Amino acid sequence: MGNGAVGWRRAVAMTMVLVILGMTVAAGAAQEATPSADLFSDGVLTNCVDPSFPPMEYFESQDAQEPIGFDIDLINAIGDRLGVEVEHIPSDFTGLLPALEAGRCDVVASGIYLTAERLETFDAQPYYDTSVILLTPADNTNITSPEDLAGKTVAVQAGTNYINILNDLNAELQAAGQPGIDIQSYPDQTDAIQQLVVGRADATITQDTEAAFRETAQPGQFKIAYTYPDAETFGIYYQQGAEPLATTLKETVEALRDDGTLAEIAETWNLPAEGTNYSTELPSATPEATPAA
Repeated sequence: MGNGAVGWRRAVAMTMVLVILGMTVAAGAAQEATPSADLFSDGVLTNCVDPSFPPMEYFESQDAQEPIGFDIDLINAIGDRLGVEVEHIPSDFTGLLPALEAGRCDVVASGIYLTAERLETFDAQPYYDTSVILLTPADNTNITSPEDLAGKTVAVQAGTNYINILNDLNAELQAAGQPGIDIQSYPDQTDAIQQLVVGRADATITQDTEAAFRETAQPGQFKIAYTYPDAETFGIYYQQGAEPLATTLKETVEALRDDGTLAEIAETWNLPAEGTNYSTELPSATPEATPAA
């Protein structure tokens, strides 16, 4: 009977140990899962996006209800890693950051590169390096540099730094006695591109990412006439002071980069994988800083 009592006590003790271990593991798992869940209202990561900038984000057809593209896949991958649902909220480009500031979305990942001016108001996580380009019809022979835009018509998306680039160039051209640029702005980048197709514009300013998309979607219609020398970096914007979100985005995007997922997403959209080796150096705030695309 003594041996039976000892065995019973050992069994009880072992059961208690297993229960305690189970509680510890469960508590640890809860601690790991809770931060991600608590970051977003109702466990949903919301992203404000302007679906007019392929291949970063766009509607595949006029009847499409959900946008597709590089940024869409990126935010979806982040949601998968964090175990939360994702909702993409369409908006005009000029309304993206105001929507973020008003708390209507958690992040803005919509082909917007990092600028000092924006970083005075918002924080951001870099994720892809890109270059600004001049895009022209494929048969263009007289535009090979920004200076060649003198007296030409250029279509650009409203609210982007492309307008600032052209305004600065206009000032230089006029100071040199050259004719100015006729700058036409449109709500969507796709509208600006369309002006090249119908012959209402000689060029547009956009990103190398869009040029890659156009070469696939509309082969032979356009060409890169000029690539601006300094690369820019796209960023996921979020409200300043959101430290848990900042840490989570940094760790998750870096993990997606390091395990090759980010490069796979880029290749899916015919973008150079080397762009995923993004610069981590954020622009410094300066009085001369201007908003960018």
